[in-house]
Amino acid sequence: MDQDTSRDEQQDPKPERLFTSNFLLATSINLIITTVFFTLVTGMAVYAASEFAAGETAAGFAASAFVVGALFARFLAGKWVNTLGRKRTIVVCMLVYTLAGVAYMGVSSFEMLVGLRVLHGVALGFGQTALTAAVFDIIPRSRRGEGSGYYLLANSLPPAIGPLLAIQLTERFGFDAMFLSVTAMSGLAFLFAALITVPEIKPSGAPLRERLRLRPSDIMEPRAISIAVVGMLLGISFASVMTFLNGYARSLGMLDAASIFFLVYSACMLTTRLFTGRIQDRYGDNAVLFPALATFVGSMGLLAWAPGEWAVVLAGALAGAGFGSMLPALQAAITFKVPSHRISIGISTFFILMDVGFGFAPLFLGPLVEHWGYQVMYTGCTAVVVVTLGLYWLVHGRYGVRQGVAARGPRRGEPPPRTGLMPKV
Repeated sequence: MDQDTSRDEQQDPKPERLFTSNFLLATSINLIITTVFFTLVTGMAVYAASEFAAGETAAGFAASAFVVGALFARFLAGKWVNTLGRKRTIVVCMLVYTLAGVAYMGVSSFEMLVGLRVLHGVALGFGQTALTAAVFDIIPRSRRGEGSGYYLLANSLPPAIGPLLAIQLTERFGFDAMFLSVTAMSGLAFLFAALITVPEIKPSGAPLRERLRLRPSDIMEPRAISIAVVGMLLGISFASVMTFLNGYARSLGMLDAASIFFLVYSACMLTTRLFTGRIQDRYGDNAVLFPALATFVGSMGLLAWAPGEWAVVLAGALAGAGFGSMLPALQAAITFKVPSHRISIGISTFFILMDVGFGFAPLFLGPLVEHWGYQVMYTGCTAVVVVTLGLYWLVHGRYGVRQGVAARGPRRGEPPPRTGLMPKV
């Protein structure tokens, strides 16, 4: 019996610890900075219009300038966070985050506001890249799917909490109350950043100037581009929801359903992220990503059809379960394709292309709505997700990712590839 017991213990080793103090601190920081982002994005356009008499386009740019700053930072952050130090980068960025909250109350012109929004976005781009790269080194390698799901739970609540905070605070107490609130939250993130301990990449012996020099491979990780393109196409489709759902629902007389959409979306995203990571760790990327992509196709198709309010609400549930579970799964897949010292560049590549898809989609989706209507636009976005499903199979899904073996298995006489490595496509 003793021999059998020891054999069972060898076959089922105790899983490595996931919920360490550093993992919880990193997740808390991510929750705070994402909540600040959604709070300010919701309130900033109204603030610019009321305080500086900005038109709709200018007011919208005041809100989106944050994304411009974040996108710019991500081009630099992939390499520089390792050179400058992950912990140092996180601490400095959280300090800038806090000071920016105070600075909003002293802005005296629209130009100053846009400049501050860009700077605030730069702090997010650098800080989030450093934090996410560090988290994937904090998470035990055998539990990265599960760990990324829990870490990105912090992104599930802010889409509901941030807009609610912005609306309630500005209507009851004014814009300064919103800025004081985000300053307090950012200050807490700064405290957590000072307390956290993160794995660092040992610097090479090259001079600092050489280590800061950027080559194309220091901005974009080639091994991450295929998965990042999948994320970009998904971002285009989801941008249609975030940007146009309210107008679409208004035209259909379903505004209540649109409000419920985002609540149901957040709830389903929160729920699915509790268990999809474990499925990914145990059965591989495909066990999560194929069902998630199919579910998201169903969500977009329901929005294009929209026979009633029930369809819009159900689309929210499917979007939360589909799109919500894909983001951590895609990021975890990238970390298995790149060595540890390239994780930050791989994650930065993913965010760059996601930001491009999400940020620029309204520029060409808007004309579709103007010329052919919302339903044609959502039908087109449904087709984009279908194409994305095929692209995922082509670049990643046809491989047994956990073993790095093509789905057909190795040919006769071929040694199986090393664990954790993807064969070249």
